[in-house]
Amino acid sequence: MNTLINKKISVCIICKNEEKNIERCLKSVDWADEIIIVDSGSCDATLEIAQKYTDKIFIRSDWPGFGKQKQRAEKLASHDWILAIDCDEEVTPELHHEILDALKNADEKTVFMVNRLTNLCGQFIYHSGWHPDYINRLYNRKYFGYNDKPVHESISCKGAHNVKLKHKLLHYQYDDLYLYISKRNSYAEAGACDKFLKNKKTSLSQAVLSALVAFMRHYFLRAGFLDGKLGFVISVIQMQYTFNKYLFLKYKKSNKE
Repeated sequence: MNTLINKKISVCIICKNEEKNIERCLKSVDWADEIIIVDSGSCDATLEIAQKYTDKIFIRSDWPGFGKQKQRAEKLASHDWILAIDCDEEVTPELHHEILDALKNADEKTVFMVNRLTNLCGQFIYHSGWHPDYINRLYNRKYFGYNDKPVHESISCKGAHNVKLKHKLLHYQYDDLYLYISKRNSYAEAGACDKFLKNKKTSLSQAVLSALVAFMRHYFLRAGFLDGKLGFVISVIQMQYTFNKYLFLKYKKSNKE
């Protein structure tokens, strides 16, 4: 249990059908002052597992998008310092102790960034635009919080003092490429919807060009070739995701017209 005076930590997690991942995640943060879980309708053993680690489990099945669902978790927390993590992530013991040490002298407008290292199909990916991957995850909700984006949500932290933490947050994204591709397709659809609501326009030529640029960026500029076969696969999937996002947007525009 964290014993920092007036700097108690609430871990906030949103989930749905994460029985394969959630126990590893929860074990890694069992030192926190509380764990808040907002579930969007799990039908597997996710909640049964979660109950072993916390009694602060809330069901919110009316899915509003990632950003707003994480806002719900923020509001349910008892403490102002929030550590936001996902079910497929793991706080290492080193990062745990670094967080507690860093908070001792932190002011309320400090936002801490962690360097996430992702494991895909049993391999940690050190390039391909996946690493280093600094993301804001520890913050004080009195000043900062998640934005409304339905996908690719992030913490709005204008005016924050950003501090990078040294130790890594492990991210076990997928052990099944089919699931990874399926998730990227759902992200493409959500991204297209977001652009559609903002009245963005596109064309088939833009979809093709953007997809090719995405592949070049990830495989060459971001050194995906150094990750071997998976680096190539990641670059192709990123190309596919980009193409689909613009294609879905064009399809929505065509229907509207």
